[in-house]
Amino acid sequence: MKNKFFYFFFLCCVSNLLAQESHEEHQFSLAKFQMDYREYGKSGDILDSEKSNFSDIAGVEYKYRYFLNKNSNIDFAILRVEGGSEYVGSYLTTNEGYGSLVETTSNVVEDISLGYNATSISNFNIVMLGGFGLGYRYWKRALSPTQVELYRWYSLRLNGGVRFVYKNLTASLIAEYQYGIKPIMTTTGITEEFRLSSANIAKLSIPVRYMINEKIDLIFTYVFENQKISESNIVANRYFEPDSTAYNQYLKTGVVFKY
Repeated sequence: MKNKFFYFFFLCCVSNLLAQESHEEHQFSLAKFQMDYREYGKSGDILDSEKSNFSDIAGVEYKYRYFLNKNSNIDFAILRVEGGSEYVGSYLTTNEGYGSLVETTSNVVEDISLGYNATSISNFNIVMLGGFGLGYRYWKRALSPTQVELYRWYSLRLNGGVRFVYKNLTASLIAEYQYGIKPIMTTTGITEEFRLSSANIAKLSIPVRYMINEKIDLIFTYVFENQKISESNIVANRYFEPDSTAYNQYLKTGVVFKY
């Protein structure tokens, strides 16, 4: 699979740094996911939608952080959530409009990232954050056993934010923009790929950490994503993937082991 590139890149970075003094973190989190996805026609009308609650889609996340020094680090993260969402749309073969068909869609969402991050102290004793990296996004949308859509793309990622520290408690506010590279969608029954015009995500994260001791932290993170996909080329002389938006939210609870 293409995302093996990220594992290889990650291992190369780590192996080159092992000769230095080790300082690293391993974070394990349970993640709940809420989706609000909509596809739009040429005139802006809703063609179909997917919605879920935090109780419907869940999974796990693992993060590895290697500190180059006290002000910079390399992060590797992988997230996987899966579950059902409520599909509202219509049959392609009828003239009935949006809302005439309601079913359950099976979803799998994966996100992989590798990045470099740096920190600095401002004049107000606030930690300033910034970083950049690469990512890979995958969404398997199984509307039925005979209609499975796969969305996937790489991305360039840029982030910045602030961190506040009070005794054993730290809270951060981090904004990130993900620029999609060669986004595509494939579906069962059609051999051609739908080449999406764009697939970009604006992301806001609020992680809150509480230090239990020098080796263990507890962490709670809220994430909001605004995803926008632009329509694809026409395939099989008639089909195309329309414009869409998604407002995704995550609730993550985990533990951080520090070495």
